[in-house]
Amino acid sequence: MSDWRYELAPLPDGRDMEVLLHGDAERVLVLFTGTPGGAVPDDEVAATVAAHGLRLVQPLRPGYGRSSPRPGRRIVDFAEDVEAVLDHLGIDAAVCMGGSGGGPHSLAMAARLPQCRAAAALVSPAPRDAADLDYYEGMGLSNQEEWLLADQGEDAVRPWIEKAVADLHLEDGGVSFIEQFADSFSAEDREAFASGSGPLMMASLAKATERGIEGWVEDDIALTTPWGFDLSAITTPVTLWTGKQDQFVSYWHCAWLARAIPGADLHVFANEGHMSLRRHHLPDMLDDLLAKAGWSHS
Repeated sequence: MSDWRYELAPLPDGRDMEVLLHGDAERVLVLFTGTPGGAVPDDEVAATVAAHGLRLVQPLRPGYGRSSPRPGRRIVDFAEDVEAVLDHLGIDAAVCMGGSGGGPHSLAMAARLPQCRAAAALVSPAPRDAADLDYYEGMGLSNQEEWLLADQGEDAVRPWIEKAVADLHLEDGGVSFIEQFADSFSAEDREAFASGSGPLMMASLAKATERGIEGWVEDDIALTTPWGFDLSAITTPVTLWTGKQDQFVSYWHCAWLARAIPGADLHVFANEGHMSLRRHHLPDMLDDLLAKAGWSHS
């Protein structure tokens, strides 16, 4: 597909936000990448989104790609940035979806974005202070290492991120990524990675860090400190999607979120992992978003 384009959207405080766009349908899906994540063209996703009558808008969070950094940002702060981007693009209604580290940001849209009609969070972490949740249960030790350092603050996690980027060879199709996070990969995720997710993930990581690691650092701190909004006050329709084979973020996180958000739906798949879930179920996720927004499938 050739209908991919990057655009820099101006923000009210003088910063810019880079946005990856595809399609021109009136109805819009705002899609958020995980952590770390720089939006890159994915023709398979674009085709599925287009088949559901949706235009694809992918904002890069502050510090990723060409998006201006926003040190100290909270999860909720991204909602006002996205509102400004959608206003810039002339979009007055959208559905939102985010996976992994993008999941809490999608929930922030449900809480605070006026244009959001429905939201989905996939394989999402819960808040770090979630009551009665063993935060690290079922999480690979290599992934725990990063989060435990983020718990200690920016000065602790920044050197780890710097080394992680230095040790990843972005041109190897993901071999070095699997080596670094081997104990977080379930068999389902290894298969998804080998089936096409690997090169896309490496391209996304390269895009995310093309101007440094600030976006990754900001994300880690935002995810492990208070998010800035009340999950129990969300009234926009929300669906949580997760897999029991996820060893990056245990499915118990989404189960906790489903209890915390009034009226939220929860889909748990016994044989899906962190990366395989969206790859296998994106059409169902989009059908659900359209239904919750009250939009027909066109």
